[in-house]
Amino acid sequence: MEQGAPSNDSNALRLRTVIACNIGVCLEGFDFIAYTAFAAIIGKLFFPAGDALAGALLVFGGFGAAYVARPVGGLFWGVYADRFGRRRALATIAMLMGLGTLGIAIAPTYAAVGMVAPVIVLTARLVQGFAASGEFASATAMLVELAPPGRRAFYASSQMAAQVVTIGLATGVAVLLSDNLTPEALESWGWRFVFVLGALLAPFGLYMRTRLAESPVFLALQSRGRAEPMPIGHVLRAHMRALAQIAGIVVISAAALYLILVFMPVFAGQQLGLPPRAVRLTIILCAFAEMPVILLAGWMADRWGAARLLLLAALAYALIAPPLLVWLVHSPSMAVFALVELACALLLGMMTGPMPLVISGLLPASVRSSGIGLVFNLVGAIFGGLGPFLITAYVGMTGDLTGPAWWALFTALVGVLAAEYVLRYARGDGAVGAPDEESVT
Repeated sequence: MEQGAPSNDSNALRLRTVIACNIGVCLEGFDFIAYTAFAAIIGKLFFPAGDALAGALLVFGGFGAAYVARPVGGLFWGVYADRFGRRRALATIAMLMGLGTLGIAIAPTYAAVGMVAPVIVLTARLVQGFAASGEFASATAMLVELAPPGRRAFYASSQMAAQVVTIGLATGVAVLLSDNLTPEALESWGWRFVFVLGALLAPFGLYMRTRLAESPVFLALQSRGRAEPMPIGHVLRAHMRALAQIAGIVVISAAALYLILVFMPVFAGQQLGLPPRAVRLTIILCAFAEMPVILLAGWMADRWGAARLLLLAALAYALIAPPLLVWLVHSPSMAVFALVELACALLLGMMTGPMPLVISGLLPASVRSSGIGLVFNLVGAIFGGLGPFLITAYVGMTGDLTGPAWWALFTALVGVLAAEYVLRYARGDGAVGAPDEESVT
């Protein structure tokens, strides 16, 4: 890193890096919200209920394929980024994510091509999941390694802020289309519009990422002959404690994100009888309110320690979120829903701001992408992607509508324990991770 004040060229390079890294996050968010918002239309057009095989493909392809592909993709892209560079991984990921999104946007319907239609959608979802699984680990490594000292948490938090803003924007587009198009127009072409918007981000992302400078940390590893030839084997042999700590932190962050911004809107409409449109508008408000909190938390983490801030935020979430969710169940109204969602979203922002730097600091650069990619996608698929299913199953079996509160409490406690262990096993000088890297405590 340069000594003294950074040059204009270095500032411009870092700005381009932040934008390029966050393009993929935006594309991933657009795809996820679009598929969720228009699942009923997609199911009708591509997976007709009268066809048993097509119905099974709906369940697997519509909501499962992307998560099935994520652990495998996370492992592949993590190793790829550690061996061949963060820039090459990010550029290839952007191209594949765009192709998967475009595949859904232009896919012919079941009425036009029969069983070929659900196969196309399934394949596109697999491609999206496989590509998106490498996004977080590769982008986190690049942002942390290129950021100036003292601003690494802030730089890394930008991708979490971009994620929630994209959720808000995509939800807003879905609301606008639903409000302003007839049901026939929405079914004919309107639903495809969101996927087209997402796909249009891909060429811009590819252009930006192919012109990125490689991570200086990765280049230093290469020049010194310290790049790990078998990163996944090494990280599993030498860093199991760090992987376990990362897993615990991912449990709370993934579970909270899907609970607050994905599951609760559906739960509020179906179980609590709240108006769906008002619920969607609330989610848009919460997403945009959370964004500056994430960036503020990243800024604070650079000054007071990322792991310390994460532990405090996780404790606050464990103490505040479950009672709020119980209150919502016992006093369902739009006013209560808005207050509960906003409070939980702000707590989530305080957790996710420092989270990327915490987990990246637990692993040396030579195996950073491999370790994060493996754990983030495997644990995230279980506690994030399957979280809504598990809560719904619990509510269905027990009739206990406070299931979301119990889920929030359980996953929060896991995260609190993980963050506490990060601090407990810090080195004597207060740092976490490789000796030559900045403290994240």
